[in-house]
Amino acid sequence: MSDKQGIAGLASQLGGSSNGKHPLWNAMGGALGIVETILPGLLFVAVFSFTLDPWLAIWVSVSASVLFTLYRLVRKQAATQALVGLLGVAISAVLALMSNKPEDNFVVGMVTNGVYGTVFLISVAVGWPIIGVVIGLVRSEGTSWRKNHPHKRVYTGVTLLWVAMFALRLGIEYPLYLAGDVAGLATAKLILGLPLYVPVLALTWLIVRSLYREKSSLSEEITVKKSD
Repeated sequence: MSDKQGIAGLASQLGGSSNGKHPLWNAMGGALGIVETILPGLLFVAVFSFTLDPWLAIWVSVSASVLFTLYRLVRKQAATQALVGLLGVAISAVLALMSNKPEDNFVVGMVTNGVYGTVFLISVAVGWPIIGVVIGLVRSEGTSWRKNHPHKRVYTGVTLLWVAMFALRLGIEYPLYLAGDVAGLATAKLILGLPLYVPVLALTWLIVRSLYREKSSLSEEITVKKSD
């Protein structure tokens, strides 16, 4: 599950969930999305802890991602998320094999966090906080939010919250990478993955939802006054 997919998923369900489940649950891809996000990393940590063999741990992790992708394809479910995840895992494994350094299995993740954090930060610097851009696009509202300065400030703050998440991941994982600490990297990636992502996504949903509730209440108030 990518961070951008999670944001877009929340944006599309600000008005409520169509399947009766909580928008946060849907944005995370449901039970399968959560399991396929956690399990490969968890298997890596477990296998490496018991065998101290980073290569075996890498292959077990890759195999788990392959199985999740095949499962989605066989059941004719949306497999884009699984395919993207599998591609990332495969590239990571290839990098580690080519360099013969198991810690290189985590380079793709660190680069991804660095790129996301930089893009989000630049979006704030140029006055186009990416959270507002994504929500505006998904909800077909364009850039009207930029004319509402309080809303723009909120989107800026929420975007910076995501920047902080990416920076925290990179700040912890990069020193471990330089030290060649494979076990530390695997554990940090697991802890800084879904356990950190979910609270940030939830806080984003709560803050943005409050804006839309405020907007809805204002519209209802104007309608009542017109009817009077």
